[in-house]
Amino acid sequence: MECPNCDVSLSFHQTHSEATARLKCHYCGYSQRHPKTCPKCMSPYLKTFGSGTQRVVNDLKRYLPQARCIRFDSDTTRNKGAHRALLTRFANGEADLLVGTQMLTKGIDLPLVTLVGVFAAVGLLFMPDFRASERAVLTLTQVAGRAGRGEQPGRVIVQTYSPEHPALQALVAGDEQNPYGEFLQQEWKDRAALGYPPCGRLILLRLSGLDERLVENAAARLARKLESMIEKAGAENMEECSILGPVPAPVFRVARRYRWHILLKLAEMPQSPLLISQLGRLRAPKGIRLTIDVDPLNLA
Repeated sequence: MECPNCDVSLSFHQTHSEATARLKCHYCGYSQRHPKTCPKCMSPYLKTFGSGTQRVVNDLKRYLPQARCIRFDSDTTRNKGAHRALLTRFANGEADLLVGTQMLTKGIDLPLVTLVGVFAAVGLLFMPDFRASERAVLTLTQVAGRAGRGEQPGRVIVQTYSPEHPALQALVAGDEQNPYGEFLQQEWKDRAALGYPPCGRLILLRLSGLDERLVENAAARLARKLESMIEKAGAENMEECSILGPVPAPVFRVARRYRWHILLKLAEMPQSPLLISQLGRLRAPKGIRLTIDVDPLNLA
């Protein structure tokens, strides 16, 4: 089931087992009731996939029926004060297990927690972003810090299909004094070889519009203009400055707007500040939205 406004699949949401199931888009907010049959072939055999909190809670009830669970995610914490109420219940011993999303990774001090489990950690590692490994290490380190905060020691179990990944191996091998040492050394080598920040600069130009062809044409013209600007700046060596794209964005359509990306890759050179300042003068044609992101935190 896909979103009618975006090129993404809808996500299954259900606040509790008796609640009405809904399908939601995490990009534009579109929502609809979960159908009883397939809209195309009318088959009643619909199956949801993934490892969301609702599925984890359902499986826990199946395999550990005696365990009391509290679910902590965007569905159960929508109302004002719900965050504090759920955490207070858990801290008071009204539940044995707290199942949640990345909302639980930081800022929560629960001394009685001795075990933390992470499901599907591979989803953090293979995002289309050069910072994916860095974010995975930070997130896993933060969530691991929720265990063993009291007098009893803590234990962390990570489920993944890629246990050999350097980021995970570095976490397992790291010590308390220097948990990131080995990972940082390897990450620095990889980024230096590719010229990624902080060993270089990346500038992402995002174009979007309601007309697919107009956005594509605008992206092509903008790429040619960038080539001219680079030549005038004196950065003729492609190792110093290169243009990647234009290409469709990883999620091509969001909220009915078509999206194209141009990625400008700069080495640290004297012309860099001048070239970056000139980018602020770029203008998109009418009906096209242009944003310029220097060293973007997200390439999607």
